[in-house]
Amino acid sequence: MTPTSRPENPASDLAQRIGDVIRPAVARAWTSDRVQQLRRVIQNAHVPNASGQRLIAAHHEVVVGADHTERSATTTLVIEATADDLRGWSISLDLDEGQQVSAEALLGCTLGRVIPVDEGADVYEFLFDPPVEQGEKRRTRHRLNFQGGTACTTMGYSLSRPAQLLTLTVNFEGPLPTRVWHSVRPEQGQAEAKVQQELTVGPMVELVLSDPGAGRHTIDWEW
Repeated sequence: MTPTSRPENPASDLAQRIGDVIRPAVARAWTSDRVQQLRRVIQNAHVPNASGQRLIAAHHEVVVGADHTERSATTTLVIEATADDLRGWSISLDLDEGQQVSAEALLGCTLGRVIPVDEGADVYEFLFDPPVEQGEKRRTRHRLNFQGGTACTTMGYSLSRPAQLLTLTVNFEGPLPTRVWHSVRPEQGQAEAKVQQELTVGPMVELVLSDPGAGRHTIDWEW
């Protein structure tokens, strides 16, 4: 990416550098200064052969509390190594003001370094345990637990390249939203998200996508 007065690509397009999971920025702009700072952190957080993997399936599940804030996000991935000695991957988090987060490695991985980008963003390393060799498949699961923050009205998963299966799940612990829908934002450019379909409102809303294309796939809702 060539730094300009504004980033050439949205935050989701940075996914290929730091892993496919990017939590949506809720209040902070991805200015050119932040992009450059993130690039420096990514270089320092580089995990050998981090790009040598193919995403087969992802399940991203969010719990929204009775106060409308996000309580946790659990992500299960199935990947296939396309290079030897695959060590792990990284994700970035952009937090609300005053929001706190803790990370857990639950299956097939361990938590590596947590590297601050600035006051509102961190890069988290997850390491395969043990490393993955070319042609080998691995299932991993990690969870992010949140405290504080503002009312949540979206969740999603960014794909820098197509996958075989993507599942999005939202669990509402308190009052239900009045409307829920599925949107997709293209991988490239600043195009607005396009509504794909309305979803049935309930305590659990789940969306299963076969062969989803690159871009950011979201479940959005109104209170």
